[in-house]
Parts: sequence; C-alpha cells; structure tokens
Amino acid sequence: MNARREYGPLFLGIDGGGSGCRIRLCDLQGNCLGVGTAGPANTLLGLPQVFEQIVIATNAALSQAGLDHDHMGSLYAGAGLAGLSLARERAKLAAFEHPFATLVAETDAHTACLGAHNGKNGGIVIAGTGSCGLALVDGQEHTVSGWGFALSDQGSGSNLGRAALRRALSEHDGIAPSSALGREILQRFNHSPEEMFLWSEAAKPGDFAAFVPMVFENAQAGDDAALALARQSAGEVTELIDALAAKGAPQITLVGGLTGPIDPWLPNRLRPILVPAKFDALHGALVLARAGMTA
Repeated sequence: MNARREYGPLFLGIDGGGSGCRIRLCDLQGNCLGVGTAGPANTLLGLPQVFEQIVIATNAALSQAGLDHDHMGSLYAGAGLAGLSLARERAKLAAFEHPFATLVAETDAHTACLGAHNGKNGGIVIAGTGSCGLALVDGQEHTVSGWGFALSDQGSGSNLGRAALRRALSEHDGIAPSSALGREILQRFNHSPEEMFLWSEAAKPGDFAAFVPMVFENAQAGDDAALALARQSAGEVTELIDALAAKGAPQITLVGGLTGPIDPWLPNRLRPILVPAKFDALHGALVLARAGMTA
C-alpha cells in the first residue's frame, strides 16, 4: 500500500516536551488518521533519544491508519520541541538525519501559540512546572522569560513551590510568623530543616512544583502566607502577559497546569485580552508540517 496513492500527502504533527511526546497523523483535508504517544522529547535529552521516542509514537499512528512503518519517509512533519529555543539545539537538529520527507521544527511554545490562535496574531503564557511567554505578531516571534528554573521561570509552579519552602524555613527560624502553610510543609520534612536541605540537593523543578496544590488550598482557607504567595505568583504571570501585550499581541492564551489555579488571582483588567485556545499545540505543529510541503 502506498501512502500517497491511498491518502494523498500525509502530515505529521509532533508535540515534544519534557514529560512525553504526542503525535497526530492527518491527511490533506485535516482528517486525523492516527495518534501516538511516547516518552520525553526535550532536545536537551539528546536528539537520538528524542527521535527514538518520536519514531515509536509515529509508528503507533501509522498502525492506526493501516499504513506500514516504511511510509514514515513520505510524511511531511512539523514539530514543536522543548529545548529548541537554544541556538545550539537548533544547529544540532539542522545537522540531524531525521526519518521524514520534510521536517519543520520550532519550540513547543511556538506551536502552542500557532494552535491557540490558529496562526493569527496572538500570544501564550505557559504557566506550568516552568514558564515562558511567546507571541507571534505579523510573522515575528517575541519571547519573554523561559530561561529555566535557576534564572527565570517566574510565575511557574516550580518557582511558587520553592518560594513556599523558603517561607516554611523562615518560619522555622523565627524570621516570619508561623502559618498553616508553613506548618504543613515542615510536617512533610518532619520539622527538620536539614531534611529539607538534603531533599533539595536532588530535587528537580517538578519536585518543587508538587507543593503548589498545598499553596492554593491554604490560600482558599485564608492563610496569610499562602495568600501572599498566590498573589505574588499571579503578579508574576501578569507581568508576562503585560510584556507580550506590549510587544503587540492582541489576545493572549494561558496554558499549562497552573492556569486553572492562578486564573482567579489575575487582575480583572486582563480579562478583555485573555482568550481560550482555538486549537492545541498539535494543530500548530501540523501548520508547520504543511508549510514544509510547500517550502
């Protein structure tokens, strides 16, 4: 069976992040023929590992479409990949021998923005374990933040979780007054700052972000420390939104796991420009795939 004779040109959308990758296989009319998932596809993990996972997911999508795996070489692929904001990673990808007919790749934030606004002017603020903002305005890409947990990621779950642990330590040391949030966090570490310190030595951003639900639960209960942290995080997300609006984004979509919890804390003045996503990041990746066929 020949993919081009059976279906016409086929397009592959790839959404690759630090926790996993998703694949969507579509025909020229946009009909979904198959989907697939696999492991992490952040380019910082190394391109051989990334494409190993992409191939696994692509094979699953081809199988659903009733196509043999050797049709992979006829696919027009578009990808949004975490880690691709670095010029170093883009250079590596340009030199990498991928298995598709064509591959057009951008950051995962870029494809999420393409999908959210269906290719029109707009921006997104990703507020998840990490954070960043990206706007596409008249064909130009503008980014804010997104420089990682050590230097950036304001308004992210990891940043909020770390701030909550710092608050708990300050309470233990008598620097800040005791709070329900601080007591709950300290209880997790058996009221031992040393235990918390040893945990932090190996902790990843996602480990810090795991404390976010605790912050919002205590904030809803009226705890002063949690309220201050929730407001601070909302203020940081607001700064990212304002920065994108200043760069010309007429509408902005919030995406990521912190979107739901943080939304009630955002100022009302932002409501006119905040809009839900029209489509997902895979839709954005498929926009790139189609561009690759016509390039």
